[in-house]
Amino acid sequence: MSVVKIDEKGRILLPKEIRDRMKIKPGEEFLVADIDENAVVLKRINVRKMLEELIEKAKSVDLEKLEREIEGEGNRIAGKKYKVSY
Repeated sequence: MSVVKIDEKGRILLPKEIRDRMKIKPGEEFLVADIDENAVVLKRINVRKMLEELIEKAKSVDLEKLEREIEGEGNRIAGKKYKVSY
């Protein structure tokens, strides 16, 4: 465990031992999440891999079905708001 300081621009330098052990390279991206007012978690992410997975999932979406569901939900909400009867 190491103690680090935040510089005037809000940056934190990860200790070399951690960078070496985790094989962290310059330019790698991390997701930053605050757990509470005293704790922050960093998680290494691969944006390219995430986008590729998202594209693959999007390819399996039935757009016609999605359009029907959206239209149906829109009609349901409009019917409630404007008291439309058929």
